[in-house]
Amino acid sequence: MKTSTLLLTLFLFISGAAFAQDGTPEQKAKALTERMKTQLTLNDDQFGQVYNINLDFVTKMGSVKEDTGGKMAKFKKLKSLDKDRDAALKSVLTEQQFKDFKIHKQETREEMKARYKEKKQ
Repeated sequence: MKTSTLLLTLFLFISGAAFAQDGTPEQKAKALTERMKTQLTLNDDQFGQVYNINLDFVTKMGSVKEDTGGKMAKFKKLKSLDKDRDAALKSVLTEQQFKDFKIHKQETREEMKARYKEKKQ
């Protein structure tokens, strides 16, 4: 039970930002990048690069979401996508921006865990 709860929480965390709204992958990537621009104070060059990274991430996440594989297979794919995205972002963001990104990511994870627990009760 704990494993499936952890998997669901991680899936929600990873996919939450990318699928928090309806729309095309381009719209989702734009919204995600706009939020990151505000949180991380991205410059115009970074904005374009981060948008491309997020578009790739959102597009691939959509494919995984529609995959017919089991939960564990999807979890592994999502975790890999998240790791790849982090690596790509690390090469674009400054050290401080990347540190802030990780903090925001952790905060989002905690919020999603709390929401999941509230729904379970």
